[in-house]
Amino acid sequence: WQSLSSEGYWEGEIWNRRKDGSIFPEWAMITAIPDDRGRAVGYVSQFSDITRRKLNEEESLYRSTRDALTGLVNRALLLERLEHAMREHRRSRLKIAVLFLDLDKFKQVNDTLGHSYGDLLLQQVAQRISLHLRESDTAARLGGDEFVVMLTRQEDQTLSERIASRLLAELGSPFQLEDREVQIGASIGIAFFPNDGDQLEPLLRNA
Repeated sequence: WQSLSSEGYWEGEIWNRRKDGSIFPEWAMITAIPDDRGRAVGYVSQFSDITRRKLNEEESLYRSTRDALTGLVNRALLLERLEHAMREHRRSRLKIAVLFLDLDKFKQVNDTLGHSYGDLLLQQVAQRISLHLRESDTAARLGGDEFVVMLTRQEDQTLSERIASRLLAELGSPFQLEDREVQIGASIGIAFFPNDGDQLEPLLRNA
């Protein structure tokens, strides 16, 4: 309204409502119609529905920040979230735990049953890991059979160690891959910020 009052024109993205009540994004261009004294007596608006464009943008963002196979966050987004959590830590003083997971016997499954079974296994591993995390935590796949879990707002190390134990037990239980049942395991290393590293790469390396 300030732009319309001072310049007589505004252009931008807004949310609008259809006749059926549904909300949609639109690109609008609004021009004020002045009277002889220059006061606005009406407005002309042109707009276009940009729902498809917004969906394409969201899909593109999702693909750029997620692992295509498991849907977990990728390395880039993990580092971004970890960096943000490290900044937050300086205010809250709560610990951050980084768990580095490496699957046991994954290569054996890939070599004996094939890559399609290996992909199914990785997807189920990601689902099992996610079950034990809070909304504020992050699970990421770095590639291959390597995963990282970031646990934020840890008052002490015992909670992180309990979660690591639960993950080891979960990943040690049999997996049903279509017509095959396989059993693997996992190794987990834990590092705490800032005790085991106050920068991103050293913290991950120590984990």
